Amino acid sequence: MVTDKDATGRDVTDQDPYLIISSDCHAGLPTEEYRPYLDSRFHRDFDEFLAGRDRRREEMTRLGIRNEAFADKWFQDNEEGLRGGWDTAQRLKELDGDGVAAEVVFPDADAVDSRTAAPFGVGLGLSGDQDPELGMAGAQAHNRWLADFVSGHPERHCGVALLPVTAEPGRVVAEVYRAKESGLGALMIPSMWVDKEPYHDRRYDPVWTAAAECGMPVLTHSGRRPGTSTATIWASM
Repeated sequence: MVTDKDATGRDVTDQDPYLIISSDCHAGLPTEEYRPYLDSRFHRDFDEFLAGRDRRREEMTRLGIRNEAFADKWFQDNEEGLRGGWDTAQRLKELDGDGVAAEVVFPDADAVDSRTAAPFGVGLGLSGDQDPELGMAGAQAHNRWLADFVSGHPERHCGVALLPVTAEPGRVVAEVYRAKESGLGALMIPSMWVDKEPYHDRRYDPVWTAAAECGMPVLTHSGRRPGTSTATIWASM
């Protein structure tokens, strides 16, 4: 048996178990079930969003981009595990089964058919050019639900609040503080600001200050950087 010291000076051995913390898990309600968490003045917009989503699915299926048979089989074969995307008891069962002690929880639990996407596409599709009103409404709906979702076992779930950071700074700052007070632990901003001010612009200083005061890391999830593509840069070398 090999004995060593950890960063705190405690004796550790090669027999000690690993502590596994996942930094990239996902959770979210089936999209239509976000309604109770959405401000009522946006319910009509939400109905239109859901109808548009269904039309887009039908068109993608018609064009052969979406495979409905595959999606249906995926959900049938994995129904129990996928339920952990919004059912806390099932989620704990899945975490325990995988030996995961704790997790960082991003939005959108379904990577196959987007059936658990946050309202108005503000989950992993959160973008700098999102409609500011609908973007904040959808983000707040997800954040309210997520706070409830992680509250039962906060030591195991670090909920990542959605933050449409390119919206009006005062509203963005208010959402940072509200998310912190509700028990969420980090903030996700769009990977790209698109046609809005870049993130080094001083207009965002109050947001970064609020995040620092709350001790909430600012994260992105996926997406290419703005500007010249990597392929173009390599081609010019």
